Amino acid sequence: MTNLIYTRHAKTRMQQRGIRKADIPIILACGTQVDDETYFMSNRDATREIETRKREIQTLSRLANRKVVIRNGRVITAYPSNPADQKRTLRRGRQKGLVK
Repeated sequence: MTNLIYTRHAKTRMQQRGIRKADIPIILACGTQVDDETYFMSNRDATREIETRKREIQTLSRLANRKVVIRNGRVITAYPSNPADQKRTLRRGRQKGLVK
């Protein structure tokens, strides 16, 4: 449902009610579908999604500065990367045009 068309009525009401266009896909993805045409973001839905995002943030924080080497679809190794290794890795990526 990424290609939604917003009626003039919907645009006006959303503006009056502080609902942004970017909010609609979130409600559709995370809310509860109550019938064929209606989605509702309950407090329970919001709490569940917030907890999920918190876990994702914790995981991302834990994985910062980690490196994974993959060759031919196989994980060869994974390890914490020290500053010198990070610099070398990023430099090689730039030389190959993979990193901006």
